[in-house]
Amino acid sequence: MLRYISRRLLLTVPLLVGISLVSFLMMHMAPGGPIGAGTDLNPKATAESRARLKAYYGLDQPLHVQYGRWLGRMATLDFGDSFSPDGRPVAEKIKERIPVTLTINVLSMGLIFLVAIPVGVYSAVRKGSFFDRLSTVAVFTGFAIPTFWLALLMMILFGVTLGWLPISGISSLDHESLGTLGRIADRARHLVPPSCWRGSGDWRGCRGTCGRTCSR
Repeated sequence: MLRYISRRLLLTVPLLVGISLVSFLMMHMAPGGPIGAGTDLNPKATAESRARLKAYYGLDQPLHVQYGRWLGRMATLDFGDSFSPDGRPVAEKIKERIPVTLTINVLSMGLIFLVAIPVGVYSAVRKGSFFDRLSTVAVFTGFAIPTFWLALLMMILFGVTLGWLPISGISSLDHESLGTLGRIADRARHLVPPSCWRGSGDWRGCRGTCGRTCSR
């Protein structure tokens, strides 16, 4: 078991290097290059200013040199400064968003365990029943629907048409003026949509996996 875990961990190294290489090349293959976002829409950007930016960020170096420097900085968690107007360090922006990201992922995993696994087990126990067929159709239909498109439809239905849930943000504008219970309820309302939409894709896969495993 220990040997298997060690082998799997070692295999993640070339996998991560491959992912980083693909990401690096895609940034350079994109129209405008890495600095395009900051110069293409700026009417005052000249060829000289673009050249200075390339020299400043080391983009005038050969690709293998750029990749080596970029990979070394990534390994030390040095992501540089953002291309956005504020120019803040990227690490700070990631640090600000990690708590919300982790919260959404934990809530979506809880939704999967509470819904997908019981549905999958029940479908396997009642194999061939109306419930099993209905859930199977729902799963395959869900697999055919892109998650981002489903999320947009749900935002329109529950956020715009019905007005039950917010469609953006993590809290309301008057969040600080609310009481303790009001803040909790406000934060919960804002976390429900992304958690449900985030877990919808995994819910479909987990239900199918549980159903196949339990029916064997």
